[in-house]
Amino acid sequence: MNLRLLTRTAAPAALAAAAVLLAGCGSTVAVSERRYVENGGSASGFNDGLGGATSQGGQSYGSGGEIATAPTSGGGGLTGSAGNGGSPSSVSGGGGGATSTGSTGVSPGGHSTGPGTGKTGYNAIPKTGRGWDAHNVYIGVTTVNDIGTVATALGLKNANPGNQVKDGKAMVDELNREGGLFGRKVVEVANNVSTASMLVNAQQDGAEACTHFTQDRPVVAVWNTLTPLDTPTFRSCFEQAKIPLLSGSIAPTDTAALNALHGYATSVISPSFTDLAPVLVSRLKAEGYFSGWNTTAGAPGNAPVKIGIIAKNDSTGTRAAAILSGVLARAGYPPTAQFNYTVSASGTSSNLSSAVLQFRSRGITHVFSTDNGYGMFLQQADSQKYYPRSAITTFDTPALLTTNVSKKVLIGAMGLGEDPSVDVDFGQDPGYITPAEKSCLAEQEKLQSYKGLRFAEAVALEYCDAFRLIKAAALAGGGLTGPQVVAGLQRAGPSFVPAITFTSNLHRNDFALPGAGRDLAFESKCGCFAYTSTTNYRFGG
Repeated sequence: MNLRLLTRTAAPAALAAAAVLLAGCGSTVAVSERRYVENGGSASGFNDGLGGATSQGGQSYGSGGEIATAPTSGGGGLTGSAGNGGSPSSVSGGGGGATSTGSTGVSPGGHSTGPGTGKTGYNAIPKTGRGWDAHNVYIGVTTVNDIGTVATALGLKNANPGNQVKDGKAMVDELNREGGLFGRKVVEVANNVSTASMLVNAQQDGAEACTHFTQDRPVVAVWNTLTPLDTPTFRSCFEQAKIPLLSGSIAPTDTAALNALHGYATSVISPSFTDLAPVLVSRLKAEGYFSGWNTTAGAPGNAPVKIGIIAKNDSTGTRAAAILSGVLARAGYPPTAQFNYTVSASGTSSNLSSAVLQFRSRGITHVFSTDNGYGMFLQQADSQKYYPRSAITTFDTPALLTTNVSKKVLIGAMGLGEDPSVDVDFGQDPGYITPAEKSCLAEQEKLQSYKGLRFAEAVALEYCDAFRLIKAAALAGGGLTGPQVVAGLQRAGPSFVPAITFTSNLHRNDFALPGAGRDLAFESKCGCFAYTSTTNYRFGG
């Protein structure tokens, strides 16, 4: 068992690190050798969300926290101008309330430079406020710095997450080199949690982190890299404090749950199950997934299709399973059984062993999972010589599965993936999927190398999207208060180009960033997962 599997199964409350992404097996292509693939994203008109900001008008918040639309008056962007291929000018640090006047251009790093007239200079916002002062803007980050040490002690493979401190520093350096935010220097405020503590105290650790960022050391926004902390209680704490929370969690979520937090929780790396499930089932049907299967041979057979769902026994798992079940039923494949497993440091394995027994006894041939317990389920299935056909998504960390479960139990697996660094190994990488991915890795590799380190690369890409999105939201919202940043997320989100996924799905009343996925399947010849097309299928229709 390696780190990623342990993170999501035997003790997901334990090691769920920043990026919940995996190390590839047998890396064959270095990051520096990858090339941008036009099918994966268009460089033309690339905009990372920095254009279109307004200092007045636009979306504003009413008394109930709902977003209300008002007429906009001008767009915002970075101060100054840049021609095509040029670098954006820095935000003015003086007292003039500088405005953007340049025409739209794309720098080598992929940053849009305008057009717009929104104020982004020092005097565009009050001198001080919650999370900023006369000189600095503070962004909170949850970290767990002992994962590498724990992984080594446990003998886990391919679990090098890189250096989170350097990941954060690279992004802070980039933002400050471009002028910071409103003429102030961006400063990262870290709250570190130990792996051992998260094994047993995830709720307490989450409560302490929220107190730290909302009271002890206020920040303008928080980037949470830890899945175990990402509970409904944790999210509600920031919503009540009106501090935007950007989540690097792979815990399942849905549109209604995110909307209930009025934009104060944004899922950076996980799509909404509301948007994902219909596209997943549609693509599986188109690809011939729902055909007879022999669970003894792990091969096509004559047994009728019977669907089983594996879900975590908590509110998020229950909601995701209900959404998936409804979509399957409408497609003509109502689930026959569902197993809700309980997470614990000692009991998850036995829980999922029971799932295998129940599924086999009920003739389940095809299995879906809503979250991170699937690797352990497959291990248990293999030990009992039970080989159902798997429906796979990025939530299952496909590339990780190839190094931690038998190849036989993966035969026939197919699905939809939205994150290449989690879905496939370096050897099957589709190339740079967006200009933002390329510029992100260029920034991050100034401080550390990711050659051969898929897991570390994934963490770096997540940091890029989180920090760049916070900046885009602040500029688009015209300020640093919680309501301004949240309104800015809605405004900048549709044109934000991510580094870790194919396209953005952020828009009014949708707070999950991943917006599209590609057909994904296990290929026996290489013993790996690979994308089977270059088409990006949009989530949510």
